[in-house]
Amino acid sequence: MGVLMNTSQNNKVVLMVQKNCNRLCALAYVAGLVAFAVLAWEECNNKTYFSENALLPGLVNRRFNLGTFAKDTLESLKEEAKSHARLPLPWLLGQFRQLGLDVYRHNFSLHYPLGSKPTHGGENVYAILRAPRGSGTEAVVLSSPYRMDDNLHGSTLPGIALMVALAKYFRAQGSWAKDVIFLITEHELVGFQAWLDAYHDVRTAPGVIDPGMLKARSGPIQAAINLELHSSRIKRLDLKLVGLNGQLPNLDLFNLVIELCLRESVHTTFHDQVSPYDLQPFEGWMQSFKTMTAMMAAQATGQPNGGHGLFHRYAIQALTLEGHADGVAPVSVGLEEVGRVLEGVYSSLNNLLERFHQSFFFYLLPSTRRYVSIGLYSPAFALIGLPALLKAGVLFLSLSGDPKSTGGTSDQQTASPWSALPCMTVSHTVGFLLMMAFPYFDHFGHRYQLSSQESLYFGYVAMLVLSLFLPLFMGSRNETEKAAHRCAMLLAFSTVVFSLALVNISFATAVTIVAIPVLVTAGGTKNRCMIFIHRLLQLLIHPFVFSLLIIFVLAMSLDGWEPRSIQGNLSYSFLGHKKLVLFLLEDWLLYGNWTFVITCLALIPVWLQMWMA
Repeated sequence: MGVLMNTSQNNKVVLMVQKNCNRLCALAYVAGLVAFAVLAWEECNNKTYFSENALLPGLVNRRFNLGTFAKDTLESLKEEAKSHARLPLPWLLGQFRQLGLDVYRHNFSLHYPLGSKPTHGGENVYAILRAPRGSGTEAVVLSSPYRMDDNLHGSTLPGIALMVALAKYFRAQGSWAKDVIFLITEHELVGFQAWLDAYHDVRTAPGVIDPGMLKARSGPIQAAINLELHSSRIKRLDLKLVGLNGQLPNLDLFNLVIELCLRESVHTTFHDQVSPYDLQPFEGWMQSFKTMTAMMAAQATGQPNGGHGLFHRYAIQALTLEGHADGVAPVSVGLEEVGRVLEGVYSSLNNLLERFHQSFFFYLLPSTRRYVSIGLYSPAFALIGLPALLKAGVLFLSLSGDPKSTGGTSDQQTASPWSALPCMTVSHTVGFLLMMAFPYFDHFGHRYQLSSQESLYFGYVAMLVLSLFLPLFMGSRNETEKAAHRCAMLLAFSTVVFSLALVNISFATAVTIVAIPVLVTAGGTKNRCMIFIHRLLQLLIHPFVFSLLIIFVLAMSLDGWEPRSIQGNLSYSFLGHKKLVLFLLEDWLLYGNWTFVITCLALIPVWLQMWMA
């Protein structure tokens, strides 16, 4: 900022930036987009490697041979599941007790925070294999959610059967230095959250999830694998890494699973994308770019894409292995091969003498064998976000009224950046009210027999429409005051996205790519036609409107952009958008997903400042 204020010496660099600000902004933005795209090219990223030598994946024994037992267990479990609407507790408890494990039931309850606030009960089952060569000070977890064949997300019964077989096999081994916890949860993520809260004796969603009490525990959990096998014969294992609020596990854990799958000839995919092998350079880049953007799209939502995602907030490295019966692999593998992979993973984890800490926690993956570290993607993101800072600096200089810095006359009016404070206060107050208004919307809607989904949606639509009239209450302002307003808006936006990039680069990148062209050009013309077009663009990038637009585009792309499907897809998009608003609020209240909070407290206030500029 000292360089910017040194206008008395007619700094040539500052004058050049002022004179060519628009060109520099466009150049930085395009360069950032190109740099991000180039990161998927093999020459611009790095090959994965093991930072933690203690894992020793090539030296562990992989002798699991209970594939037949796992199949028999699966058939027995399927028969038992037919007579139970929920977890077949007697069967599960009996199986683990026969193996000599410490088996416990865990009861929890969910007090749904909306509507009539019903209470739902749930029950988890967990078994602890006490390490014969340890003192119970460390543990690893093998988990699986309970789903039957008719579940929308696919059955997990094969994975549970394999878990029982692994428990039997591990029980016969005497080399364990860490306890192994086998966890089967009910109600998907709610069950995981309740068990983790109870295990660590915390309440992450007080008044919503009552985690209950655990009858027994082990030591601190070092790592966890969540197993979701949909068939006893699979053609690929899809690895899922994204956790709550975009958190990722240590890269060494991912590399460990990939290496052991390769050694057991188990085909792997990442976000349903195959790794580019023996492709032409451009085709390889396209496949890598597609994989990297698929990961970023999942990470940007802040929603965990598996039960593993809730372990990360407790500094537990975890990922999900999802087995699919479809794939490009020429042959399928059975439970025995997957069991050997898991045996190798847990044997390697058993060799660890300390927590995962040496490899990366912030990265992007263009394939299963390549990675982009934070040191590589940060400059690309900085280029995309640079136009906001450049424009803010130029606007800040214009507030002084110095003719050398503004190119104007000496009688130009001046303004203080603090003149934007009332507008910022109003915008952030509106954002705070949006975040806290959901119980009032819900209560008001139920008085008119509306569901919680419709009550919330129509309430937020009404708030959006009312916020469009805020500029009418701003009064008249001169050009310098408007410049101060835009400067404050750009600085606020930069603060939000650059801070967000430190924890969720994908979310920050998506917001920056969409918003920068509109934010930087705000107030840059007096042509009425251009002002109207810019106002329309501003309306389209509102988080509420833009999310609806994304849903509609996805629906149209699935229908091949057929014109006759527009009306039907609009209807489906509005229905999906209602569910999206409800899900974002639920994820915040139940799991602590930041997306709803960041949108209300940061993105919408910045948008309102732009709208009032």
